[in-house]
Amino acid sequence: MELKDKILKNHDRQIKLSYTLAKVGYDTAIGKLLRLRAYYGDALIMLKAWKDFLYTRKENIGDKYFAVDHAIMHTSHTQVQELMQTEPQIRGNDLGIIRILAPSYLLNNPLSLGTNGNEHTGVRAIFSQVLPDPSAQIDILGRLVEQSLSKAANQGKLHIGEDLPSMMLDILHQLILQISLTEAEIKASRTYIQGLPLASIPNFISKYLLAFKTAPNIRHRQHLINKYKQSPQWAFILETGTKHGLNEHQIANSVFDMIHIAGTAGTSALLGSVIGVLCLDNTLKNHVLSEINTVWNSQETLNESAIEQSHLMNQVILETARLYPPVRFVSQLTTNSGEVEIGGTKCPFQKGTRLLGSIFTANRDANRYQNPDSFDVTRDFSDILSWNGYGHERACPGRNLSVGLIKVFCLYLFKNYKWQSFTEVKWDFAKVTAVTPNDLVLQGFAKQT
Repeated sequence: MELKDKILKNHDRQIKLSYTLAKVGYDTAIGKLLRLRAYYGDALIMLKAWKDFLYTRKENIGDKYFAVDHAIMHTSHTQVQELMQTEPQIRGNDLGIIRILAPSYLLNNPLSLGTNGNEHTGVRAIFSQVLPDPSAQIDILGRLVEQSLSKAANQGKLHIGEDLPSMMLDILHQLILQISLTEAEIKASRTYIQGLPLASIPNFISKYLLAFKTAPNIRHRQHLINKYKQSPQWAFILETGTKHGLNEHQIANSVFDMIHIAGTAGTSALLGSVIGVLCLDNTLKNHVLSEINTVWNSQETLNESAIEQSHLMNQVILETARLYPPVRFVSQLTTNSGEVEIGGTKCPFQKGTRLLGSIFTANRDANRYQNPDSFDVTRDFSDILSWNGYGHERACPGRNLSVGLIKVFCLYLFKNYKWQSFTEVKWDFAKVTAVTPNDLVLQGFAKQT
């Protein structure tokens, strides 16, 4: 069966499932089983062809359709923006399209991204206090970035998919917790991040039948949780979380998620895409280099004004985030039941149904952006959906740090380092991983003399 036929036939089953769930119950044993079957039916396709999945349903059904665990997928800029700005939001223990069905993988703590009520308020309070303002920490950021790039120069290459996540883990642990990870700990953290899809498998299978894969990751998470409590920053973090009714376990695990999932996976993916964009467009790269040379004399210490005056670099980052968003889906739950029109058919939905927003398709919506698949740094980014937009409870608290860190990285990379060649720059739109040119290698990587 052709891919298109599989995608559309699975959706026909989802339409029928909406009426079945209205009869048997959404959260009954049979209802959960039927939704789980639908989830894996779509997930098996999305693992290998997520972009084709999104656009096949969008083009043949409309801007709104069922997907994965009978969630209602929204794909237009207007729809996704409205989802993000809905307040208050009720979240499930989900990571985009991924349902966390194996709580053991997270030490039985919900994702910080999936908390609600006072717990959600407490977690965000911790994030807002421990995530530094990059402008205020510019000297520390510069030193940490320079250390990372020097290591890459020693090995003579910079590998986007392998080196950037390791660098980000190292930098964020030092910056946020003032602790250093060993090479073995960094490697184990990268393995943990790569193993996150294992948390979408039912707990018994993930914890026991796949223990040869999951057990080392779970042990590593517990090891780092214990290490966090030795951080010079721990008393401050604990005090903030305790004021909001969180216990040690919740606080430490939320910090782990923040660093590993949002911080490392998201920021390293976007940084890799920025480097890829500048490798492909030599004219744009030269303009960026000209700006860097204007705002920063490398004989002087990097300062706040250099970051603030990097206007072109800021536009490059925003346009890269639009085209290649490191976070591609946003998720919340309905608070009531109702009826939704899908492809001209009115279908019932139940309370607790997931509402998914496809940031990737929304960012390429022709109704919002002219020539949406073209790279254009002159665009209006006032309502960009990457980082979940602005000014509401869903907005990413780490946006300023992420953008600032990427700016500092690029300032040092393009000012102080050189490379003789680079491999093919290619974004993978098949595998359901963060969109970044993971196979890109800067070869002959060395410090400028």
